[in-house]
Amino acid sequence: MDSTKYNRLLSRLNGKDDIKKVAREEKLDPEFLKVILSQKIVRNTKRNYYEVKKKAPQLLGEWIHGKRFTELAHKEGFPPVLTASLMLQHTGITKKQFKNYIANPSAIDDLRLRKELKEAVEDELIYSPEGTAAQHGRGKDVEWMVKKYLDRQRIGYTTEYDAKKGEYTKTPDFKLENPMRVKGVWINWIECKGSFADEHEYKRDFGKQLSHYLKLFGPGMVIYWYGYINDMPTHLMDENILLEDSSFIEK
Repeated sequence: MDSTKYNRLLSRLNGKDDIKKVAREEKLDPEFLKVILSQKIVRNTKRNYYEVKKKAPQLLGEWIHGKRFTELAHKEGFPPVLTASLMLQHTGITKKQFKNYIANPSAIDDLRLRKELKEAVEDELIYSPEGTAAQHGRGKDVEWMVKKYLDRQRIGYTTEYDAKKGEYTKTPDFKLENPMRVKGVWINWIECKGSFADEHEYKRDFGKQLSHYLKLFGPGMVIYWYGYINDMPTHLMDENILLEDSSFIEK
C-alpha cells in the first residue's frame, strides 16, 4: 500500500465505529483497519497524555455534574478507559483499584460508576483487558505462523527466548542456524510484528531493535503481518533488512 492511500485511510479512522464503514466502502479487512487505528490511537495517546492528565480535575468536575466518561473522552480525543483512570485518581481510587474495576465492573457498588465504566470498556480499543490481550495475541500469532513455516521448511533456528539465555541481550524472534536466501539476500534472522509498518512504526522499530540485530547478526528480515508502506522513504531503509508481510508465509 502506498503512503497516499494509507494516510487517506488513517484520516477516516477515528474510532471503533469507523472500522466497519471503511472496511465496507474500501473492501478491506476490518482486522487490518483495527490494527492501523490502534497504532494511531497509541501515538495520539502518548502525545496528548500529559495535557489530558493536567485537565483531569476539570474533567472530573464535569463528570460529577452529569457528563459520561465516554462523552468526555471523545471530546478530548483520548481513550475512554485511560480518561476515566486519570479522572478517578483524583477521587482517591488507586491504579490498582481501577484495574480491578475494569477487570470486574460488576463488583462496583456505585451503580453509575459501574454502568459508565462498562460503557468505557465497551468503547475502548486499546486500554481494556480485551484490547490489551488482542495486541499481545497478534504478535504471538505471527511468531507461531513463522515458526510453523520454518519447521515445515526444515530450517533450523534459535528462538528469542533461548537466545537470551546466552550472551545476547537483544535478540530477534528467530536466529537462523544457517543463512536463508530471500530475494537475493542471505538473511540470518527473522523478526515478527503483528502490526503495519508506516514510516513512524518502522523508524521506531529500526532504532529500538532492527539496527541492533543488523550489527550483531548481519542481514535479516522483518515480517509485518498486516503490511507496510511500499514507498517508505529511502533514507530510512537498509538494503540488508528485508520487509515482508503475511503473504510471504501464506503463499
